[in-house]
Parts: sequence; C-alpha cells; structure tokens
Amino acid sequence: SGTEREEAAREVATALAHVDVRNALQWAEQLTDGSAKISALTPALSRWAEDDPKAAAEFAKDRSKGEEGQILLDKIAAQWTMKDPSGALAWAQSLPQNVRETAVPGIISALAHSDPSAAAERAANLSGEMQVEATGAVASQWAETDVTAASKWAASLPEGTAREQAFQDLLNQWSKDDPSGAAAWLGTLPQSRSRDAAIGAFTNRVAAVDPPAALQWAVTISDNAMRESQSEIAARAWLAIDRAGASDWIASSPLPEELKGRLIAGN
Repeated sequence: SGTEREEAAREVATALAHVDVRNALQWAEQLTDGSAKISALTPALSRWAEDDPKAAAEFAKDRSKGEEGQILLDKIAAQWTMKDPSGALAWAQSLPQNVRETAVPGIISALAHSDPSAAAERAANLSGEMQVEATGAVASQWAETDVTAASKWAASLPEGTAREQAFQDLLNQWSKDDPSGAAAWLGTLPQSRSRDAAIGAFTNRVAAVDPPAALQWAVTISDNAMRESQSEIAARAWLAIDRAGASDWIASSPLPEELKGRLIAGN
C-alpha cells in the first residue's frame, strides 16, 4: 500500500542518512512515487539540517512545488528556526516572493512554539498577507500555552485584517479548550470587525456542543450578512436537539422575520 511504501522509504533514507547524507538524498531523488520521495527526503534533509540548515533549506526550496514539497520546506525551515530563528527568517525573507509568502509565516509559526512573544514581535515587522498569516499563527500557538497573554497581545493590535485574523485564530483555539473563558473575553470587546471575527470563530466552535450559547453570541455580530449566516448555523444546530426551546427563542429574537420563518418552518 501507499502507506507501507512511504514507511519503507522513510526507514531506508533514515538508515542511509546516518552514514552518508548525500547518498541518502540521491537515493530518495530517484524514487518515482511522490509521497514516498517526500517521506524519504524528510529524514535525510533533517539530518543534513543538523549540520548545515541553510544548505538543507535551499535544497528543500528547489523542490517545494506542490503541497507535499511545501510541507517538506516547512519542516526543514521549522527545524532551522529552533536553532537559529534570526538566520532562518533572514534566509526566508531573501527568497522569491512566491516562496517567501509561505516560508516567512511558517518560520514565525515555528518560533511561536518556543517563544511566542518573540514571534509576535517579528510578525509586527511584516506587512500585507505575510503579516496577516504570521499574526494568526502566533495567536493560535500562543493560545495553546498561555491564552491570557495571547489575548492581551491580540487585543493590543490595531484594528485591521491582522487583528481580525489573530482574533479568529485565538478564539478557534480558546473556544475548543475553554468556551466559557472565551465567551467572557468576548464580552470585553467593543463592536468592530475584529470582534465579529472572534464571535464567528466562537460560534463555529461551540454550535455543535452548545447551540444556545452560540446563537446568543451570533445575533450580536455587527455585520448583517455574517450575523445572519452565523445565526442560522447555530439556530439549526439548536433546532436539531430541542425544537421547541429553539423555536421559542427564535420567535422572540432580533433575527429578521424572513429568517425566523424559514428556521421555525424547517426550511
């Protein structure tokens, strides 16, 4: 099977790399199955990166076409980041734009595993889509280890797409681990696009387990289209488990009459 081929390729490449990295890479390169090739290249490059992370990353960059190639580059860049984040980031920022836009956020995400505060500082120095992606990655990683610090940092960001992404990724993680704590934090936010993003992430997470709570927050979203969309998702989840209770709440809710009618009628 494909999985067995990948595992066999990984084992052979690992054994070869312990003796001669170049030989392991040459062997991996001649494999015709794409997944098996990536499985073999990964341990060989990982071994090379222990001694020369830049050379290993350059090798991976030249083979980064496609999703599997990108995964390979991300792994080597992350390994380099653990040893030398400044060097890894400087290298990534020198890459062609199409590679740089993926590599830089990936490196900052890897740094956020060990030093989220430093990763946040580096994300702040980026711009455009790279900053948005990196900021979201920091928020998600930081929320896993210190959600209080992560939420304080996210709330300090200026209003804009990076803050919206940070709120979304923060709440996606926080709502999974501590929905009541996440809801309490939502209550501290002023009306804004970033608040809407946070509530959207919260309702998506909790609608399946606590649809009344999800719906009560969804109806406070300021953007009309988003409010109706998120409210409908939560309302339908509630109707599926408690049609009478949900119908009573919906009937007296601030939702548009047309949406109320469709929901209660089951359309």
